[in-house]
Amino acid sequence: MSIVVKQAARLLKNLRNRKEFRRFLPIVLILAVGFAAGALSGTVRKGIKIPQIALPRSSQQTVSAKELAGMLQKKDFTLINVHVPYEGEIEKTDSFIPYNEIVANSANLPKEKNAPIVLYCKSGRMSAEALETLTKMGYTNVRHLEGGMDAWNVLDQELLDLSGLEQDVLPEEGVTLPVSWRDLGPRLVDLGVIDLAKFRDAVRPMPDQEAILLTSTDQPIKIDRTNGQFVVDVLWALGLAQKSIVYDEGPMGTEYKTTVGNFASTGGWSLARGDAVNYINRFELIPLTPDQQRLVADIAKNVYRPCCGNSTWFPDCNHGMAALAAIELMVSAGIPEADIYRNILALNSFWFPNNYLTIATYFARQGIPWDQVDAKLVLGQDYSSAQGWSKIAQKVGSLPFGASGGGACGT
Repeated sequence: MSIVVKQAARLLKNLRNRKEFRRFLPIVLILAVGFAAGALSGTVRKGIKIPQIALPRSSQQTVSAKELAGMLQKKDFTLINVHVPYEGEIEKTDSFIPYNEIVANSANLPKEKNAPIVLYCKSGRMSAEALETLTKMGYTNVRHLEGGMDAWNVLDQELLDLSGLEQDVLPEEGVTLPVSWRDLGPRLVDLGVIDLAKFRDAVRPMPDQEAILLTSTDQPIKIDRTNGQFVVDVLWALGLAQKSIVYDEGPMGTEYKTTVGNFASTGGWSLARGDAVNYINRFELIPLTPDQQRLVADIAKNVYRPCCGNSTWFPDCNHGMAALAAIELMVSAGIPEADIYRNILALNSFWFPNNYLTIATYFARQGIPWDQVDAKLVLGQDYSSAQGWSKIAQKVGSLPFGASGGGACGT
Protein backbone atom coordinates (compact mmCIF):
# COMPACT_ATOMS: atom_id res chain seq x y z
CA MET A 1 0.00 0.00 0.00
CA SER A 2 3.00 2.43 0.69
CA ILE A 3 4.09 2.11 -2.95
CA VAL A 4 0.62 3.14 -4.15
CA VAL A 5 0.62 6.23 -1.90
CA LYS A 6 4.11 7.32 -3.03
CA GLN A 7 3.12 7.02 -6.71
CA ALA A 8 0.01 9.10 -6.13
CA ALA A 9 2.02 11.82 -4.27
CA ARG A 10 4.59 12.02 -7.09
CA LEU A 11 1.85 12.50 -9.67
CA LEU A 12 0.19 15.24 -7.62
CA LYS A 13 3.52 17.11 -7.28
CA ASN A 14 4.09 17.11 -11.03
CA LEU A 15 0.60 18.43 -11.73
CA ARG A 16 0.39 20.97 -8.89
CA ASN A 17 1.62 24.00 -10.89
CA ARG A 18 0.15 23.01 -14.16
CA LYS A 19 -3.07 24.06 -15.78
CA GLU A 20 -4.03 20.43 -16.21
CA PHE A 21 -4.15 19.92 -12.44
CA ARG A 22 -7.82 20.68 -12.06
CA ARG A 23 -8.70 18.54 -15.03
CA PHE A 24 -6.76 15.43 -13.87
CA LEU A 25 -7.38 15.74 -10.12
CA PRO A 26 -10.59 13.66 -10.06
CA ILE A 27 -8.98 10.87 -12.07
CA VAL A 28 -5.94 10.83 -9.83
CA LEU A 29 -8.07 10.65 -6.71
CA ILE A 30 -10.14 7.76 -8.14
CA LEU A 31 -6.99 5.83 -9.06
CA ALA A 32 -5.46 6.40 -5.66
CA VAL A 33 -8.58 5.31 -3.80
CA GLY A 34 -8.96 2.26 -6.09
CA PHE A 35 -5.37 1.10 -5.57
CA ALA A 36 -5.69 1.63 -1.82
CA ALA A 37 -9.00 -0.23 -1.59
CA GLY A 38 -7.66 -3.16 -3.60
CA ALA A 39 -4.62 -3.48 -1.40
CA LEU A 40 -6.73 -3.10 1.72
CA SER A 41 -9.21 -5.77 0.62
CA GLY A 42 -6.37 -8.26 0.29
CA THR A 43 -5.33 -7.47 3.86
CA VAL A 44 -8.94 -7.81 5.10
CA ARG A 45 -9.45 -11.12 3.32
CA LYS A 46 -6.33 -12.50 4.98
CA GLY A 47 -7.29 -11.44 8.49
CA ILE A 48 -11.10 -11.68 8.70
CA LYS A 49 -13.49 -14.62 8.10
CA ILE A 50 -16.72 -13.35 6.53
CA PRO A 51 -19.78 -15.33 7.79
CA GLN A 52 -21.87 -17.26 5.21
CA ILE A 53 -25.34 -15.86 4.58
CA ALA A 54 -28.22 -18.38 4.13
CA LEU A 55 -29.65 -17.98 0.66
CA PRO A 56 -33.26 -18.75 -0.31
CA ARG A 57 -34.05 -22.09 -2.03
CA SER A 58 -32.93 -22.07 -5.65
CA SER A 59 -35.59 -21.14 -8.16
CA GLN A 60 -34.43 -24.20 -10.09
CA GLN A 61 -36.17 -26.32 -7.44
CA THR A 62 -39.54 -24.59 -7.71
CA VAL A 63 -42.11 -24.08 -10.43
CA SER A 64 -44.78 -21.39 -10.42
CA ALA A 65 -48.47 -22.14 -10.94
CA LYS A 66 -48.38 -20.29 -14.25
CA GLU A 67 -45.33 -22.23 -15.40
CA LEU A 68 -46.89 -25.55 -14.40
CA ALA A 69 -50.07 -24.76 -16.33
CA GLY A 70 -47.95 -24.30 -19.44
CA MET A 71 -45.96 -27.47 -18.79
CA LEU A 72 -49.17 -29.51 -18.57
CA GLN A 73 -50.08 -28.59 -22.14
CA LYS A 74 -47.28 -30.87 -23.35
CA LYS A 75 -46.70 -32.99 -20.28
CA ASP A 76 -43.38 -34.85 -20.24
CA PHE A 77 -42.82 -35.22 -16.50
CA THR A 78 -44.23 -37.10 -13.51
CA LEU A 79 -46.66 -35.07 -11.41
CA ILE A 80 -47.12 -36.28 -7.81
CA ASN A 81 -49.59 -35.09 -5.19
CA VAL A 82 -47.97 -35.41 -1.76
CA HIS A 83 -50.57 -33.60 0.36
CA VAL A 84 -52.28 -35.31 3.28
CA PRO A 85 -55.11 -35.48 4.04
CA TYR A 86 -56.52 -35.62 0.52
CA GLU A 87 -57.95 -32.22 -0.49
CA GLY A 88 -58.19 -32.58 -4.26
CA GLU A 89 -55.59 -32.70 -6.98
CA ILE A 90 -54.40 -31.11 -10.19
CA GLU A 91 -55.62 -32.72 -13.40
CA LYS A 92 -53.08 -35.05 -15.05
CA THR A 93 -51.59 -35.98 -11.69
CA ASP A 94 -49.75 -39.28 -12.05
CA SER A 95 -49.88 -40.52 -8.48
CA PHE A 96 -50.70 -39.75 -4.88
CA ILE A 97 -47.89 -40.40 -2.38
CA PRO A 98 -48.07 -38.83 1.11
CA TYR A 99 -45.07 -36.56 1.64
CA ASN A 100 -43.99 -38.51 4.73
CA GLU A 101 -44.28 -41.91 3.01
CA ILE A 102 -42.06 -41.28 -0.01
CA VAL A 103 -39.44 -43.87 0.89
CA ALA A 104 -42.06 -46.54 1.69
CA ASN A 105 -43.66 -45.94 -1.72
CA SER A 106 -40.44 -45.79 -3.72
CA ALA A 107 -41.79 -48.48 -6.07
CA ASN A 108 -44.28 -45.90 -7.37
CA LEU A 109 -41.52 -43.44 -8.30
CA PRO A 110 -39.82 -43.26 -11.71
CA LYS A 111 -36.99 -45.75 -12.00
CA GLU A 112 -34.64 -43.27 -13.69
CA LYS A 113 -33.04 -40.97 -11.13
CA ASN A 114 -32.83 -38.11 -13.64
CA ALA A 115 -36.50 -38.34 -14.64
CA PRO A 116 -38.28 -34.96 -14.39
CA ILE A 117 -40.62 -34.86 -11.38
CA VAL A 118 -42.91 -32.11 -10.08
CA LEU A 119 -44.33 -32.39 -6.56
CA TYR A 120 -47.17 -30.41 -5.05
CA CYS A 121 -49.25 -30.13 -1.90
CA LYS A 122 -51.69 -27.49 -0.66
CA SER A 123 -49.29 -24.72 0.35
CA GLY A 124 -45.82 -25.88 -0.69
CA ARG A 125 -44.52 -26.97 2.72
CA MET A 126 -45.10 -30.71 2.37
CA SER A 127 -43.86 -30.75 -1.22
CA ALA A 128 -40.65 -28.97 -0.15
CA GLU A 129 -40.04 -31.72 2.42
CA ALA A 130 -40.81 -34.39 -0.15
CA LEU A 131 -38.33 -32.75 -2.54
CA GLU A 132 -35.57 -33.00 0.05
CA THR A 133 -36.41 -36.68 0.58
CA LEU A 134 -36.23 -37.41 -3.15
CA THR A 135 -32.97 -35.54 -3.43
CA LYS A 136 -31.48 -37.66 -0.66
CA MET A 137 -32.71 -40.73 -2.56
CA GLY A 138 -30.61 -39.65 -5.53
CA TYR A 139 -33.20 -37.95 -7.75
CA THR A 140 -31.61 -35.06 -9.60
CA ASN A 141 -34.44 -33.44 -11.58
CA VAL A 142 -37.12 -32.67 -8.98
CA ARG A 143 -39.10 -29.44 -8.54
CA HIS A 144 -42.13 -28.54 -6.47
CA LEU A 145 -45.07 -26.20 -7.00
CA GLU A 146 -44.41 -22.90 -5.25
CA GLY A 147 -47.46 -22.04 -3.17
CA GLY A 148 -49.05 -25.40 -3.88
CA MET A 149 -52.72 -25.84 -4.74
CA ASP A 150 -53.46 -22.49 -3.06
CA ALA A 151 -51.38 -20.78 -5.76
CA TRP A 152 -53.05 -22.96 -8.39
CA ASN A 153 -56.48 -21.71 -7.21
CA VAL A 154 -55.33 -18.09 -7.34
CA LEU A 155 -54.52 -18.69 -11.00
CA ASP A 156 -58.19 -19.79 -11.45
CA GLN A 157 -57.10 -23.31 -12.40
CA GLU A 158 -59.50 -26.13 -11.53
CA LEU A 159 -58.78 -28.94 -9.09
CA LEU A 160 -60.09 -32.49 -9.38
CA ASP A 161 -61.92 -33.87 -6.38
CA LEU A 162 -61.83 -37.67 -6.47
CA SER A 163 -63.42 -38.11 -3.05
CA GLY A 164 -66.74 -38.97 -4.74
CA LEU A 165 -65.22 -41.49 -7.14
CA GLU A 166 -66.19 -44.47 -5.00
CA GLN A 167 -69.87 -43.60 -5.41
CA ASP A 168 -69.39 -43.38 -9.18
CA VAL A 169 -67.76 -46.81 -9.41
CA LEU A 170 -69.70 -48.55 -6.64
CA PRO A 171 -73.02 -46.71 -6.34
CA GLU A 172 -74.71 -47.21 -2.99
CA GLU A 173 -77.93 -48.14 -4.75
CA GLY A 174 -76.14 -50.80 -6.77
CA VAL A 175 -76.43 -51.63 -10.48
CA THR A 176 -79.37 -53.45 -12.06
CA LEU A 177 -78.69 -55.63 -15.09
CA PRO A 178 -81.20 -55.62 -17.99
CA VAL A 179 -82.03 -59.30 -17.40
CA SER A 180 -83.95 -61.16 -14.66
CA TRP A 181 -83.35 -64.34 -12.67
CA ARG A 182 -86.46 -65.98 -14.15
CA ASP A 183 -86.62 -69.68 -13.17
CA LEU A 184 -82.87 -70.21 -13.30
CA GLY A 185 -82.49 -70.62 -9.53
CA PRO A 186 -85.04 -73.46 -9.13
CA ARG A 187 -83.70 -75.22 -12.23
CA LEU A 188 -80.11 -75.13 -10.95
CA VAL A 189 -81.32 -76.58 -7.64
CA ASP A 190 -83.46 -79.27 -9.31
CA LEU A 191 -80.58 -80.34 -11.60
CA GLY A 192 -78.18 -80.60 -8.67
CA VAL A 193 -75.82 -77.88 -9.89
CA ILE A 194 -76.68 -76.16 -6.60
CA ASP A 195 -77.10 -78.25 -3.49
CA LEU A 196 -79.43 -76.03 -1.48
CA ALA A 197 -78.22 -77.29 1.90
CA LYS A 198 -74.57 -76.70 1.01
CA PHE A 199 -75.41 -73.31 -0.47
CA ARG A 200 -77.27 -72.22 2.65
CA ASP A 201 -74.38 -73.28 4.86
CA ALA A 202 -71.65 -71.61 2.78
CA VAL A 203 -73.34 -68.44 1.47
CA ARG A 204 -75.92 -67.76 4.21
CA PRO A 205 -78.40 -66.19 1.77
CA MET A 206 -80.91 -63.63 2.99
CA PRO A 207 -84.60 -64.62 2.69
CA ASP A 208 -85.09 -62.62 -0.52
CA GLN A 209 -81.97 -64.22 -1.99
CA GLU A 210 -83.07 -67.73 -1.11
CA ALA A 211 -86.41 -67.02 -2.76
CA ILE A 212 -84.50 -66.55 -6.06
CA LEU A 213 -83.36 -70.18 -5.73
CA LEU A 214 -86.82 -71.51 -4.86
CA THR A 215 -89.28 -69.70 -7.12
CA SER A 216 -89.47 -68.21 -10.60
CA THR A 217 -89.24 -64.43 -10.49
CA ASP A 218 -89.15 -61.41 -12.76
CA GLN A 219 -86.79 -59.75 -10.29
CA PRO A 220 -83.87 -58.30 -12.24
CA ILE A 221 -80.32 -59.29 -11.39
CA LYS A 222 -78.93 -56.56 -9.19
CA ILE A 223 -75.53 -56.24 -7.57
CA ASP A 224 -74.56 -53.87 -4.77
CA ARG A 225 -72.02 -53.60 -1.97
CA THR A 226 -73.78 -56.22 0.15
CA ASN A 227 -74.66 -59.10 -2.20
CA GLY A 228 -71.61 -59.58 -4.40
CA GLN A 229 -70.91 -63.10 -3.09
CA PHE A 230 -74.47 -64.30 -3.68
CA VAL A 231 -74.52 -62.92 -7.22
CA VAL A 232 -71.16 -64.40 -8.17
CA ASP A 233 -72.05 -67.81 -6.73
CA VAL A 234 -75.38 -68.19 -8.54
CA LEU A 235 -73.96 -66.91 -11.84
CA TRP A 236 -70.95 -69.19 -11.31
CA ALA A 237 -73.22 -72.23 -11.11
CA LEU A 238 -75.12 -71.06 -14.19
CA GLY A 239 -71.92 -70.43 -16.17
CA LEU A 240 -70.61 -73.87 -15.24
CA ALA A 241 -73.71 -75.79 -16.36
CA GLN A 242 -74.75 -73.81 -19.45
CA LYS A 243 -73.77 -75.35 -22.80
CA SER A 244 -71.35 -72.88 -24.32
CA ILE A 245 -69.04 -72.39 -27.26
CA VAL A 246 -66.44 -71.46 -24.64
CA TYR A 247 -66.28 -75.09 -23.47
CA ASP A 248 -66.28 -76.48 -27.00
CA GLU A 249 -63.69 -74.26 -28.68
CA GLY A 250 -61.93 -72.46 -25.83
CA PRO A 251 -58.91 -73.70 -23.84
CA MET A 252 -61.03 -75.68 -21.39
CA GLY A 253 -62.47 -77.71 -24.26
CA THR A 254 -59.23 -78.17 -26.19
CA GLU A 255 -55.79 -78.30 -24.52
CA TYR A 256 -57.24 -78.70 -21.01
CA LYS A 257 -60.12 -80.98 -21.87
CA THR A 258 -58.74 -83.99 -20.00
CA THR A 259 -57.83 -81.95 -16.90
CA VAL A 260 -60.81 -79.60 -16.87
CA GLY A 261 -61.60 -80.46 -13.25
CA ASN A 262 -58.32 -78.99 -11.98
CA PHE A 263 -59.39 -75.35 -12.12
CA ALA A 264 -60.82 -73.16 -9.35
CA SER A 265 -63.99 -72.68 -11.39
CA THR A 266 -64.64 -76.40 -11.82
CA GLY A 267 -63.05 -78.43 -9.05
CA GLY A 268 -63.54 -75.42 -6.80
CA TRP A 269 -67.35 -75.48 -7.11
CA SER A 270 -68.11 -77.42 -3.93
CA LEU A 271 -71.79 -76.51 -3.70
CA ALA A 272 -73.12 -79.06 -6.18
CA ARG A 273 -74.57 -82.50 -5.53
CA GLY A 274 -71.62 -84.71 -6.33
CA ASP A 275 -68.67 -83.81 -8.56
CA ALA A 276 -68.97 -80.37 -10.19
CA VAL A 277 -67.25 -81.64 -13.34
CA ASN A 278 -70.35 -83.73 -14.03
CA TYR A 279 -72.29 -80.53 -14.71
CA ILE A 280 -69.93 -78.54 -16.91
CA ASN A 281 -71.23 -77.62 -20.38
CA ARG A 282 -74.23 -79.90 -19.94
CA PHE A 283 -77.56 -78.00 -19.97
CA GLU A 284 -79.26 -75.49 -22.27
CA LEU A 285 -80.48 -73.23 -19.54
CA ILE A 286 -80.10 -70.10 -21.69
CA PRO A 287 -81.37 -70.32 -25.27
CA LEU A 288 -78.67 -69.20 -27.72
CA THR A 289 -78.53 -69.44 -31.51
CA PRO A 290 -75.22 -70.31 -33.24
CA ASP A 291 -74.78 -66.62 -34.12
CA GLN A 292 -75.41 -65.66 -30.52
CA GLN A 293 -72.90 -68.26 -29.35
CA ARG A 294 -70.34 -66.68 -31.67
CA LEU A 295 -71.10 -63.24 -30.19
CA VAL A 296 -70.64 -64.71 -26.70
CA ALA A 297 -67.23 -65.95 -27.81
CA ASP A 298 -66.22 -62.57 -29.22
CA ILE A 299 -67.20 -60.73 -26.05
CA ALA A 300 -65.72 -63.37 -23.74
CA LYS A 301 -62.32 -63.04 -25.41
CA ASN A 302 -62.22 -59.37 -24.46
CA VAL A 303 -63.46 -59.62 -20.85
CA TYR A 304 -60.66 -60.05 -18.28
CA ARG A 305 -60.66 -59.99 -14.48
CA PRO A 306 -57.86 -58.72 -12.22
CA CYS A 307 -57.45 -61.97 -10.27
CA CYS A 308 -55.59 -63.66 -13.15
CA GLY A 309 -54.27 -63.12 -16.65
CA ASN A 310 -56.99 -65.01 -18.53
CA SER A 311 -60.04 -63.75 -20.34
CA THR A 312 -63.54 -65.17 -19.95
CA TRP A 313 -62.76 -67.29 -23.02
CA PHE A 314 -60.73 -69.28 -20.47
CA PRO A 315 -62.94 -69.08 -17.33
CA ASP A 316 -60.66 -70.86 -14.89
CA CYS A 317 -62.01 -69.06 -11.81
CA ASN A 318 -65.42 -68.30 -10.36
CA HIS A 319 -65.51 -64.70 -11.60
CA GLY A 320 -64.75 -65.85 -15.14
CA MET A 321 -67.61 -68.35 -15.13
CA ALA A 322 -69.98 -65.84 -13.52
CA ALA A 323 -69.10 -63.23 -16.14
CA LEU A 324 -69.66 -65.85 -18.85
CA ALA A 325 -73.17 -66.53 -17.55
CA ALA A 326 -73.96 -62.81 -17.45
CA ILE A 327 -72.73 -62.40 -21.05
CA GLU A 328 -74.86 -65.34 -22.20
CA LEU A 329 -77.97 -63.98 -20.47
CA MET A 330 -77.61 -60.54 -22.04
CA VAL A 331 -76.74 -61.87 -25.51
CA SER A 332 -79.80 -64.14 -25.36
CA ALA A 333 -81.95 -61.13 -24.43
CA GLY A 334 -80.65 -59.12 -27.39
CA ILE A 335 -78.91 -56.46 -25.27
CA PRO A 336 -76.63 -54.21 -27.38
CA GLU A 337 -72.95 -55.14 -27.17
CA ALA A 338 -71.90 -51.79 -25.69
CA ASP A 339 -74.46 -52.22 -22.88
CA ILE A 340 -73.23 -55.75 -22.22
CA TYR A 341 -69.70 -54.46 -21.68
CA ARG A 342 -70.96 -51.68 -19.42
CA ASN A 343 -72.89 -54.15 -17.23
CA ILE A 344 -70.02 -56.64 -17.05
CA LEU A 345 -67.81 -53.75 -15.96
CA ALA A 346 -70.28 -53.03 -13.16
CA LEU A 347 -70.14 -56.67 -12.02
CA ASN A 348 -66.34 -56.69 -12.09
CA SER A 349 -66.25 -53.44 -10.14
CA PHE A 350 -68.28 -54.86 -7.26
CA TRP A 351 -66.29 -58.10 -7.33
CA PHE A 352 -62.94 -56.26 -7.42
CA PRO A 353 -63.65 -52.81 -5.91
CA ASN A 354 -60.07 -51.77 -5.14
CA ASN A 355 -58.91 -52.68 -8.63
CA TYR A 356 -61.54 -50.67 -10.44
CA LEU A 357 -61.31 -47.69 -8.11
CA THR A 358 -57.63 -47.61 -9.07
CA ILE A 359 -58.51 -47.79 -12.78
CA ALA A 360 -61.17 -45.10 -12.34
CA THR A 361 -58.60 -42.87 -10.63
CA TYR A 362 -56.24 -43.33 -13.55
CA PHE A 363 -58.90 -42.21 -16.04
CA ALA A 364 -60.14 -39.35 -13.85
CA ARG A 365 -56.63 -37.92 -13.81
CA GLN A 366 -56.74 -37.92 -17.61
CA GLY A 367 -59.99 -35.92 -17.45
CA ILE A 368 -62.26 -38.90 -18.26
CA PRO A 369 -65.17 -39.47 -15.80
CA TRP A 370 -66.09 -43.07 -14.98
CA ASP A 371 -69.43 -42.90 -16.78
CA GLN A 372 -67.62 -41.90 -19.98
CA VAL A 373 -64.89 -44.53 -20.06
CA ASP A 374 -64.93 -47.11 -22.85
CA ALA A 375 -66.12 -50.22 -20.96
CA LYS A 376 -64.80 -52.54 -23.64
CA LEU A 377 -61.36 -50.94 -23.38
CA VAL A 378 -61.35 -51.13 -19.58
CA LEU A 379 -62.36 -54.81 -19.57
CA GLY A 380 -59.55 -55.63 -21.99
CA GLN A 381 -56.14 -57.05 -21.20
CA ASP A 382 -54.40 -53.70 -20.75
CA TYR A 383 -56.55 -52.74 -17.75
CA SER A 384 -58.47 -55.71 -16.33
CA SER A 385 -55.99 -58.56 -16.48
CA ALA A 386 -53.79 -59.07 -13.43
CA GLN A 387 -50.76 -57.87 -15.41
CA GLY A 388 -52.52 -54.89 -16.95
CA TRP A 389 -54.00 -53.74 -13.67
CA SER A 390 -50.62 -54.06 -11.97
CA LYS A 391 -49.14 -51.57 -14.43
CA ILE A 392 -52.01 -49.15 -13.88
CA ALA A 393 -51.68 -49.50 -10.11
CA GLN A 394 -47.99 -48.63 -10.31
CA LYS A 395 -48.85 -45.45 -12.20
CA VAL A 396 -51.64 -44.45 -9.82
CA GLY A 397 -49.86 -45.21 -6.57
CA SER A 398 -51.77 -45.18 -3.30
CA LEU A 399 -55.44 -44.31 -3.65
CA PRO A 400 -56.30 -40.91 -2.17
CA PHE A 401 -59.39 -42.41 -0.49
CA GLY A 402 -60.34 -45.61 1.32
CA ALA A 403 -61.24 -48.68 -0.73
CA SER A 404 -62.42 -52.22 -0.12
CA GLY A 405 -60.40 -55.28 -1.03
CA GLY A 406 -60.92 -57.50 -4.06
CA GLY A 407 -63.04 -60.61 -4.39
CA ALA A 408 -61.80 -64.10 -3.60
CA CYS A 409 -61.81 -66.90 -6.20
CA GLY A 410 -63.83 -69.36 -4.09
CA THR A 411 -67.21 -70.07 -2.55
